[in-house]
Order: sequence, then C-alpha cells, then structure tokens
Amino acid sequence: MEPGVHKQHHCFVLVLIMAGCEAPHHSIESIIRRQTEALSKLPEEDRARMIRPGQPVSTTSADALLEPGLLTLDQAREVALKVNPDIHGARARLEAALSRIAEARSFYFPQVAFAHNSTRTLLTPATRSRFPTTHGSTPAVQDLPENPTVLDILKLIQIPLFGQQSLSANNSNSFSDHTSILSTTWTLFDGFVRESRLMSAKCNYRASVMAVGDVERLLVQAVDAAYYQAQLGREQVRIAMADEQFSREQLIQAQKRFEVRKITQADVLHFEVRVRAAQADLVAAKGLRDTGRVLLAELLGLPGARLAEDIELSLLEQETEAELTPPEVDDWLEYAVRFRPDLAQAHHTLEARRENIRLARGQFSPELSLSSSYGFEKASNVSYSSDDQSAAIGIELRWQLFTGGFRTSQVRRAQAEWWEAAAALERKRLEVGADVRTAIVNLVNGQEQAKLQRLNVESALESRRIVRLEYASGKASLVRLNEAQRDYVGSEVELALARIRLRQAWSDLQAAAGTYE
Repeated sequence: MEPGVHKQHHCFVLVLIMAGCEAPHHSIESIIRRQTEALSKLPEEDRARMIRPGQPVSTTSADALLEPGLLTLDQAREVALKVNPDIHGARARLEAALSRIAEARSFYFPQVAFAHNSTRTLLTPATRSRFPTTHGSTPAVQDLPENPTVLDILKLIQIPLFGQQSLSANNSNSFSDHTSILSTTWTLFDGFVRESRLMSAKCNYRASVMAVGDVERLLVQAVDAAYYQAQLGREQVRIAMADEQFSREQLIQAQKRFEVRKITQADVLHFEVRVRAAQADLVAAKGLRDTGRVLLAELLGLPGARLAEDIELSLLEQETEAELTPPEVDDWLEYAVRFRPDLAQAHHTLEARRENIRLARGQFSPELSLSSSYGFEKASNVSYSSDDQSAAIGIELRWQLFTGGFRTSQVRRAQAEWWEAAAALERKRLEVGADVRTAIVNLVNGQEQAKLQRLNVESALESRRIVRLEYASGKASLVRLNEAQRDYVGSEVELALARIRLRQAWSDLQAAAGTYE
C-alpha cells in the first residue's frame, strides 16, 4: 500500500470512530448558560412579560436557602422560583425548544456520512462468478468413511467454503467485498421548507419562554395564597387565645360570685361552655395555620413538605393607603395585554402554526440537492491501494408529482391546527379580561369590607367594655355580656378574614395582569 493511501485509510477509521462517539454530556450549568444567552436575544417585549427574565435554575436544596428566623413573602417567592419542581420542568421544556432550533438549523448544512461494508459471499453461480473457473484442477470429492467423525465432515466441506476452486463447473469460489465511502449531500433548495421549519421552531421557543413565565406567575400566586393562609391561621389563633383568656377570667369571677350566692350555677356552667368553645376555635385555628405552612413548604420544595418550627412568617401588617385605593380597570387591562405570559404564549403558538402551513405547502415544490462521494472498494481484504479509489459528484432535481393526497392532507391539517390556535388565542384574551375584571371586583369588595370590619371591631370592643362594667355592677345580664363577647370575637375574625382577602385580591389582580411588584 502506498503511504498516501495508507494515511487516507487511517483518516477513514478516525472518522468512523468519531461518528460512533456520543456527544459530550451537558451539565446543568452549561444548560443554564445556554438558556440565558438565548433569552438575552429575545425581543424586549417578550422578556418584559417574564417575572424573572434569565433567572437561573438553582440545584441547591431548599433547606440550604432557608435560615432560621423570619421568612418574608418576598423571600418565600424567591426560594420557590429557584427550587420548585415545576420550574425545573418548565426549564427542561425550554431546553428542548432551544434544541429544536438547532435541529431546524442543521438542515441548512451539508450532511456528511461515512459507511463501511464488508461482505463475504460463500457460494455464487458460475454465470455470475467474478473469477475464472479451472475445471481441470477441481479436486475430487472425498467419500465419507463408514463411521465419519466431525473432523472428517469439516475436511469435506472446507473445500467449497474456503478453497480456491469451486466444487463443480456450475459454482465459483467464495470471495469478499470491502467498501469504505465518505459521502456528502447538500440540499440547495426545498421550497423554503427549511426556512418555515426554523421560524416555527423559533416561535415555539418563544412560546416556551412565555410558558416558563406563566409557571412563575402561577407559582407566585400559589405561594401568596399559602402564605396568607398561614397568616390567617395565626391571626385566628391569637383571637381564639384571647377569647379563651377572657372566658377564663369571667369563669373565675363567676365562681367567686357563685360562692357568695350572687349568681346561679347555670351562669358558671355557661362560662365553662364559653371556655371550651374558645378552645375548640383555637384547635381549628391551629389546624388552619399548620395546613398553610404545609402548603407553603410544598411550594418551597422542602423535603417532606415540612417547614421548620424555627422559621416564622411575617406579622399581618397594617394596610397602606395604596392598598385601600381602588384600581383603574383600563390600566390593569393594558398591563395584562402587555405582561400576561400565557397570552404571549398563545400568540407565539399561533405564529408557529402559521409557519407550519408554509412548511406543508413547501412540499409541493421541487427539491434540488448536490451530492458527492469518495472512497475505496476492493475484494479479498481492506488493504486499499490507489487503484481501489472511487469518487463521484452529482446534482439531483427531485419533484414529487403525486403522493396520494399526503401533502394536501398535511396542508389541511396545518390549517386546522392554525384555526385551533387562533380560537385558543381569542379564548385566552377573553379569559385574561375576565380574570382582571373579576380580580378588581373582589379587590374593591375587599377594600370596603376591610374598612367596615375595622369599624365593627372598634365598636364591638367598646361595647364589650361597657357591658363588662355593667355586668360587674349588676346592671347587665349574663346574656348581654355573652352577646357582647360573641360580637367582639366574631368581628375580630371577620376583620382578619377581610384583611387576608384584601391581600389575596391584590395577589390575584397582579397574577391576572402578569406583573408583580
């Protein structure tokens, strides 16, 4: 073999080895970096719809992100957006969409393939023999002994299988074929199918980006709801403990007055009932608080959905003037159109379906491709020489004239999918408008309820103070004191509910508009 050909043979082997190797594994850091770079290339209006554009996915456990002490609502949101499994799933779908763009771009490049084939032909008719047959040199067929052994049989069949001559004039010797080819195919024109496929992949990628933003939107809303539920449970625990303490104090006073025969035993039993009722309310309030903490721990991705006891939630703060100011409907509707991720996702999906129609129609066009090949072909062994070289180049025009209606059906299907996406987009617009208006109605009601319930608490507290003094001086009955206490406790509970509803209404409105402060 000549030295140049020997090197070419080694190049073929190297290409074969590289083709058989797997692509290097991409770590989560490289995936995050690739996604961040792709997100930076999105239009500004698309990035603005995301709550945390370019926010990396953290592989750190939630336990490592939480420290003992106070856990604010903003901190809970931040942790959930880093470690919640739904975020990881959305990011994985985003990575898949990003990979599909690379797949669509690959059709613009030449396709290079290496193929090697080795064939051993054992028996061939003489009419198709590649070698001349020498009839006179054909060895005679040996007769088998009376009791043949396996070795005798092998000696008999080794002539037709491995010998240099055939057994008869009708059959030729066995031979081998070895072929190594490096081929290239490059599509020059395909009716703009590649362009449509690439644009569709890009639109689907933008839709996936918006899907990540929508997962973040819904996740923040869920974290708010769980956080507020835990806060409401803690407020009700405080109210129930205060009610129990008041009832115990009245029970002690009633027992003293019963000993001096100023009241009956029925009055004492009444206060005992009030104490037990307050204890039952306390148990229910603790259950509501603990359930809220469990839901919050689940959203934060904590193992076992358990929020440590040394982690406390913020106190229910006083409402600000801005929180009590009615929102403008038109402004929030405009925010929703600009920032709602799922609305943008439906829009990009519609654009992708439009490109799919162009892709299906492009299959009616002719396809022009350029091809070339270079390799070696030889019989008997793989020791190629310069005489075994082969090379070819060609151009092919392929035009499918009839496919049994396959392409027409694909166009009709693509159009039907576009109609479906258009209907989904219109449905999403109606849903966004309804969400914003419903959230504003609930918010305005919550603002009014919070104001009225605060006035009720002040009136009920003052009423209880007056009745308590009158009851101590014998001017008011036990029934009147019981009513005053029940009114005060009920107004406290309703105020806590109104304040939580107000905050939840603001969270729902921000979720409906797709924007968070």
